Amino acid sequence: MKHHPSWLAAGLVLFVVLACNLGKKSTNVNSNSNRASSSTPEANQGSGQYIKEVHMAKDNGRGAPGDETDSFAAGDRTVHCVVTLKEPKADTQMMFTWWAVDAEGRKNEKIKDISYSTKPRENIIHGHLSYPQDWPTGKYKVQVFVNGDLDKTVHYNID
Repeated sequence: MKHHPSWLAAGLVLFVVLACNLGKKSTNVNSNSNRASSSTPEANQGSGQYIKEVHMAKDNGRGAPGDETDSFAAGDRTVHCVVTLKEPKADTQMMFTWWAVDAEGRKNEKIKDISYSTKPRENIIHGHLSYPQDWPTGKYKVQVFVNGDLDKTVHYNID
């Protein structure tokens, strides 16, 4: 049986394409159209060693992140923080720390920590926070820690 080099090359190209596509798989992580990206000064607080991009997002109505924004309505019961890692690695320890910076009398008050450990090839992670009633209006932030180090901070408003 004679092997043709062109078939071998085509098989290798197909393998590489499939392997690259698997590495781009996005996974949403839950713990309970404007844009705030890592290019804003507020989002660059931290080392930036692990995180490629971070932004806030409205809920899409099905419990997942929807439109990117840096401003929510008080009636938006769920807010999402979406993180893209530079290099996906299994067992990367993520922590989202949610703060009320200045919201109706609450100043620099921690709301909640949400922790997560990544799976292999998982590079898009999101944490979300829900409130059972209208949010107090004001300024908020989410600090994103990776393997125990503060990597990015993103600020957002609730109007």
